[in-house]
Amino acid sequence: AIDELAYLLHLFNDIEIVGCAQNGIEGLKLAKNFKPDIVFIDINIPKINGLELLKMLENQNIAIIFTTAYDNYAVEAFELNAIDYLLKPISASRLQKALEKAKNFVKKNELQNKKINKIPVEKKGRIYLLDFSEIVFARSQEGFVEISTKDSTFLFKNSMKNLEEKLQNFSQFYRVQKSYIVNLEYILEIIPWFKSTYWLVVKDANKTRIPVSKSNI
Repeated sequence: AIDELAYLLHLFNDIEIVGCAQNGIEGLKLAKNFKPDIVFIDINIPKINGLELLKMLENQNIAIIFTTAYDNYAVEAFELNAIDYLLKPISASRLQKALEKAKNFVKKNELQNKKINKIPVEKKGRIYLLDFSEIVFARSQEGFVEISTKDSTFLFKNSMKNLEEKLQNFSQFYRVQKSYIVNLEYILEIIPWFKSTYWLVVKDANKTRIPVSKSNI
């Protein structure tokens, strides 16, 4: 089945095959190593089935196309944001349509990534454009949001909801509770506290501790 799909894909000059996997575990490793634009997945594969693999890849900005002999999983696949669902045997014309959908998905992501990833913040009466990657965490205050970087603090004169909307396409940001958004890349450690709560210790100058419940870990 893999050879048949590979043969069809070789008909398209702008498609390069970077790897093939015989089971879900191998597929997950290949996807993480190569960071492909498009992944083709069968439903019935060993170790991790196709739907479980899709769930593991859904935040990776990868266009997922199912190629399978089973038509009864299509609804669930599309609910998990699969780009297309191809039933075997696959024709070149049907594959081309799926590839066009996948390419549009990839282009849309590329355009989003090219947007200016900065927000206006204030400090001591001056306005700065702060890059999203510099945000360690944000804390909601009355009428504004306090944003902390590794070595400074700024004011974002808008709501926490507005900030969350600006950050929603960046998977490293997580709202750990009502008052805090944390950049997961800056978490230093997680310390158990009491009654199923924890401290998130972040990599700012003060090694700030942020309380979070076990359900949000």
